[in-house]
Amino acid sequence: MLEVISYRQSVFLLSMILPVTGHFLLLPTIFSFSGHEAWVAILLAAPLSFLFGFILYRLHTIFPNYTFNDMLTQTFGKIAGNFLNIGLLCYFFYLMLITFYGMIDFIQVIFLPETPRFVIAIPFFLVVLYASYSGIESIARISEALLPIIIFTGSTIGIATIPEKNYKLLLPVFENGLISLTSSIVLTIALYGETLLLLMIHIKKDHAKSRSLMFTNTLLMVLITFMFLGTVTGTISVFGEKLVQTLEYPAQSIVRLVSFGFIERFDIYGIAVIVLGSVIRASVLLISIYQIFRKWVSSEKAKWPIQLAIIIAIVFFSFAVIDSHRHFISIYITNYYPLTAVISFGLPLITWIVSEFKRIAKPLKL
Repeated sequence: MLEVISYRQSVFLLSMILPVTGHFLLLPTIFSFSGHEAWVAILLAAPLSFLFGFILYRLHTIFPNYTFNDMLTQTFGKIAGNFLNIGLLCYFFYLMLITFYGMIDFIQVIFLPETPRFVIAIPFFLVVLYASYSGIESIARISEALLPIIIFTGSTIGIATIPEKNYKLLLPVFENGLISLTSSIVLTIALYGETLLLLMIHIKKDHAKSRSLMFTNTLLMVLITFMFLGTVTGTISVFGEKLVQTLEYPAQSIVRLVSFGFIERFDIYGIAVIVLGSVIRASVLLISIYQIFRKWVSSEKAKWPIQLAIIIAIVFFSFAVIDSHRHFISIYITNYYPLTAVISFGLPLITWIVSEFKRIAKPLKL
């Protein structure tokens, strides 16, 4: 099983993973936080995305053969590192939970309202397990094939809906000052923080003339910003602030306005993006969670029991604890997701600062 991907492949992989959060899960929350000014918050958070890309680059440079959970142990010691790894484990579990529930909820609301959840859950996790078995490079290669198609189709939808858009609905800005945008800025930072997954997989340079990781990280952040910004401005300029705050999945409502020839509704695009993106996302998260467990349970025979136990826990938790779409968005996204920035953005930042100081004090022997 191939476990190493190139810097270039990492851009495709992460660009398939993050839109699941940005396009579908975060829109209701960011609109409730900042209304028509949500796009301003994204722009204000963008510089921090480039800082984070630099942090990921430096950590990979300092610890080229380690995943992030190993970096924590190397930087903070075994006891503190294991404690921090528990927090990292909870973070990845949370991301997998909202990915699974969000995908199931989206399909039920948009496409199969009468279908029981377990009927959707079983094939989803079978595909996720197979993808995990195939390895990270196979997942990255699928992302390489899918991302250009999704970007082209998404851009086409954006162009096709131009007659419906009124960009005056994006104005005025800073009506209530910068304070009102703080929550949306933190939310966006948490989204950028998901690129932490880059440090949970082994990446390498293709050849001597390949672009550096700093370049590919910058490109990744530009893509994520562009896609999130385009979705936010597009939905506001079509529906306006008041209407967009009443929509369960605003991005999908945009897709429904588009028709191409004999295709009267383009729902399949939104469904394809979230299903394929969720499979790729959940597969990488499952691999990342196992990477942490592997430090505590070294036997390879435990791999599939651990991954199966994780899936069962995700399914049980989502079915037993989350009551409804409103409960999911108001609690698990609006309340909890911004807090994840502490782990996804804050923990790599602190790890980078400490490791740089340790390098200055005494060169690390890796």
